[in-house]
Amino acid sequence: MSVAGPRREAPADSRHEQEIASLLDRLARTEQHMAATLMRVTRLAQVISVLGNEKDLETTVERIAREVGELFFADMAVLILSSDTGLRVAGHWGVAASDLPPEPFELPAVEEITRVKSVRAGPVQDVPLPDWLVRYSPRHLAWARLLVGERSLGLLLLARRGDEAFEDSDETELRAVSYRIALAIENGLLHRRMMDQLAQLHRLQELTAALAGTLELDAVGRRVADTLVAEAAVSSSVVLIDRGGELVVLSSAGDAHDLGIAADGQRAAALDERWKSFRLEVADKTFGIVAVTGAPEVGSEQQELLLHLVSLGALALDKALLYELSREQARHDSLTGLLGHRVCHELLEEQIAAAIPFSLVLFDIDDFKQINDLHGHQTGDHALRLVSDALRRGTRAGDTVFRIGGEEFCVLLPGLSEQDALAVAEGIRRNVAAIVSSLLDQVTVSAGVASYPAHGQKRDELLARADAALYASKRLGKNRSSLAGDEAPRGREPSTREFSLNLLHNKDPEIVGHSVQVAILSVEIARALELDDTRIGDLRTAARLHDIGKLAIPDAILNKPGPLDAEEFAMIKTHPVVGAELMRSWGIAGPAMIVHQHHERIDGSGYPAGLRGDEICIESRIIHTAEAYVAMMRDRPYRNAMNRDQAFAELERHAGTQFDPEVVATLIAVEHERSAPPSETGG
Repeated sequence: MSVAGPRREAPADSRHEQEIASLLDRLARTEQHMAATLMRVTRLAQVISVLGNEKDLETTVERIAREVGELFFADMAVLILSSDTGLRVAGHWGVAASDLPPEPFELPAVEEITRVKSVRAGPVQDVPLPDWLVRYSPRHLAWARLLVGERSLGLLLLARRGDEAFEDSDETELRAVSYRIALAIENGLLHRRMMDQLAQLHRLQELTAALAGTLELDAVGRRVADTLVAEAAVSSSVVLIDRGGELVVLSSAGDAHDLGIAADGQRAAALDERWKSFRLEVADKTFGIVAVTGAPEVGSEQQELLLHLVSLGALALDKALLYELSREQARHDSLTGLLGHRVCHELLEEQIAAAIPFSLVLFDIDDFKQINDLHGHQTGDHALRLVSDALRRGTRAGDTVFRIGGEEFCVLLPGLSEQDALAVAEGIRRNVAAIVSSLLDQVTVSAGVASYPAHGQKRDELLARADAALYASKRLGKNRSSLAGDEAPRGREPSTREFSLNLLHNKDPEIVGHSVQVAILSVEIARALELDDTRIGDLRTAARLHDIGKLAIPDAILNKPGPLDAEEFAMIKTHPVVGAELMRSWGIAGPAMIVHQHHERIDGSGYPAGLRGDEICIESRIIHTAEAYVAMMRDRPYRNAMNRDQAFAELERHAGTQFDPEVVATLIAVEHERSAPPSETGG
């Protein structure tokens, strides 16, 4: 039996060297691990910092996939967000866009495994792999649910194709990173929502301003329908307005026409169950409905927005309807319901521009002042309404009847020759007595007929010729009709006054037309100032004849295109005197005095006598102001016509110096009444 000898121990120095070598190796590994950990912590802090500061959602999701993929040494990273309709890929790294699934899609298996534990990692055999990633052959997957509190915003997928698995520490860090990602996405969603709300608020402010500045009903309707589709996310919309108890389509947008909605202006078909309707009402007054398809869910923000837009649209539509009504009323005389003198002038211009032959007839109630004096203004108003009825009944469907002055009417007869128009005038004249037989005294009318182009090719020229024919009927005993160009009866020489008017018309037809306009406006101003009927009668005569003295002015001066020199202006300044003398010779002294003063000015700088203030009769002050206004509204050889507001401003600028301030204010009020619902009942 052999006995082992004693074991030989390594030298102490050798053991120490081995221990030192082992310690150094462990220290190196520790330093490497610490460096890797420090680097990862630093990288993680950087990623968290980036995600925390980024507000723009698009930029955020673009960076998340790349930053987190690199942070966890993944080969692929996909950020998936939840939406109302399903999941969608918001960001991806290491995966081609063409390989991404169509949106929206579902991942029920992933939803299931991350419902209890928010981060799940493991080999592809144990963790669900979407079909669209199979071709990339990943070996290890990590899914993380993006949670803010209990609310899930989506999922994060990391994939590695190598052998290195995701460790527990990776899952722990991924959970922390996922929370920061969810906060970053929440921050981006809030920022986007805030920006969307600000943009929407800006659009709504623009819409409100646009609706406030729009009075045309059709334009308001189009804006409301389009806005409902654009802002309230409905599929289609239609605005329906009540017209005489029947709903009429005002405007539509979206898919409305594909759903059988009628064209604008047509009666609405019955709305089926696809449509949801909202009443258009203001102050308990319902005037239509808004109907939409694809209405938002009840109680949702989109529905609140829809209701707000409907309410806003109702206010704008109500205002537009009121404007439409007032504009229609402004076109009509409030007493008789006939169109007014402004519309008469517009339609005459349109008819002349179309170069279509037509005739016009001016009617004037004979001795209307006596009806008012003897029986009162109520009877006078009744007479005006009855004569209006006679004019309506005596005309065709395509004819148009206007009330152009106190007791003056105009009838536009398209396509009628002068003789046919004269026959119409005669028929109306004969029927008036029968229609107004209920009055205490017989009421008759006189008429004057003129035709385009036979008697003139300009509006004022035609009106002047018809007016001259009307006055011929008055001179011949009233209750008759006369044709332009045939004013003087056969077998009788015309009077000096008739002869002078014909001369003035031949000299300058526009002067006569201008005088007719001045006379109509002057009478309206005088009525507003409550002058008595006798003074108004003299004023009407003076206004019609205020330029008769220009017969003495050479044509070269009257028609001069530029400013007059001192000598020429001195010649012009004689026409009030000449006109007054002519009128006195005709036995109309009252109107003659008015004509004599109609160029005097309030401050005494006028002519011919330099009268000032109340030294000038009110009738002359009225004509002076009305004539200046009418002249400003017409094109002149040396300047273009002013618009109404410019003419008002010019009158107001010279009120108190050239013009009587009260007359200026009254003229402006009268002109405003012509473009707004009239309050005066005539008579």
